Amino acid sequence: MTDSLSPRRIMLVAWREFRHTAFTKGFILGTIVLPVVLAALFPLLGGLLKSTPTPLTGTIAVVDASGRFASALEQSLQAEVKDEGPDAKDPFSEPVAVQAKVEAIADASRTDALRSELAAEGLTALVLVHADPESPAELLVPSSSRPRHTQRLERALRDAVVRLRAQDAKQDYDHLLTLMDAPRIRASRVSRDGAEARESIALRMLVPVGFMALLWIAVFSSANYLLTSTIEEKSSRVMEVLLSAVSPMELLAGKMLGQAAVSAVVLVMYGSVALAGLGAMAMMDVVPLAHLLWVVAWFPIAYLMVAAVMAGIGSAVNDLHEAQSLVAPAMIALVLPLALWLPISENPNGAVAVAFSFIPPASPFVNVLRITTASDPVPLWQVLLALGVSMASVVAMIWAGARVFRVGVLMQGKTPTPRELLRWLRSR
Repeated sequence: MTDSLSPRRIMLVAWREFRHTAFTKGFILGTIVLPVVLAALFPLLGGLLKSTPTPLTGTIAVVDASGRFASALEQSLQAEVKDEGPDAKDPFSEPVAVQAKVEAIADASRTDALRSELAAEGLTALVLVHADPESPAELLVPSSSRPRHTQRLERALRDAVVRLRAQDAKQDYDHLLTLMDAPRIRASRVSRDGAEARESIALRMLVPVGFMALLWIAVFSSANYLLTSTIEEKSSRVMEVLLSAVSPMELLAGKMLGQAAVSAVVLVMYGSVALAGLGAMAMMDVVPLAHLLWVVAWFPIAYLMVAAVMAGIGSAVNDLHEAQSLVAPAMIALVLPLALWLPISENPNGAVAVAFSFIPPASPFVNVLRITTASDPVPLWQVLLALGVSMASVVAMIWAGARVFRVGVLMQGKTPTPRELLRWLRSR
């Protein structure tokens, strides 16, 4: 068997690997059908999430010997309606309209009868006013009360208590409320073409993390397929049949190339869904084209690093249980970008971010996070130097993985020790 690499044989192995992974029902449903459905639903998402709550109707009975609380509660309910507007905390729901009638009950002996009426859902709510300053009012609602109605009543009751306290202090409550009211500040984002869109700080922080996670998922999903398929073919002796037609290096190159295509499909499909979601929320300007190009540039580097490790491990073991002991040390380095995303995103040009951007195999994921998060551009020399270091690391990792693959692919028996793996690396 010659050691020369045949592009034709490599492509045949790559097509076999891609077909074995991508043409399964689970992959098609999870990677093709689901993203298409999600992308189609995004234009309808706003309408689906926006709801018009049921108005608060019926009778609210207030048991109060003084007769003052019912009037204050009615004023507070109407004021609550005025306070909620287009800038309310819940952007997907309209404010609850209040159409309920407040009835004052001075006779406390009717409390038991009113409780029975409330239990029979003849009342919308029952308010019991107490003399205790620590707990001046008690709200009772029927079991069928809607959560938003109960929240509205609770807010109105608190407001009514404060309103009465202001009256007792001979203060103008509405004037005090105006002075203490914290105004809502609308933050808008202005793009280069002058268009304005509502700013979302949380979303702007999550978008870079989302793209790093997308790269991580795309790389690891296919790399995991590469690990499991290598172990399955080795344990079932299919590997020996394949090696009768291709060389170990052709087999390795074909398997890595085929799974690279799988990884690219995952990246494109779910990346398109993410962009469709940002487009539906009019936030495409938070992801400049240059950032997308950097993600594409780092993708093959990230994949080759992880794939070389997984292929080498898969060839050295006989089952998945044995692979766990070898994958664990590699996973520690690979999950570091996810564990450090907050300090890196908070300070993308800080010492931690700069240091980890040069440490493989975490460097591709850290650099994607730095580039897409930084408000101040990451120095170009750092990005280019990180690219150079990462490419050199890819060459070294593929060389080491190929050495282990060439020896381990036909080895059977116990799992090799670290010393034996080092001996495989030095073998000719």
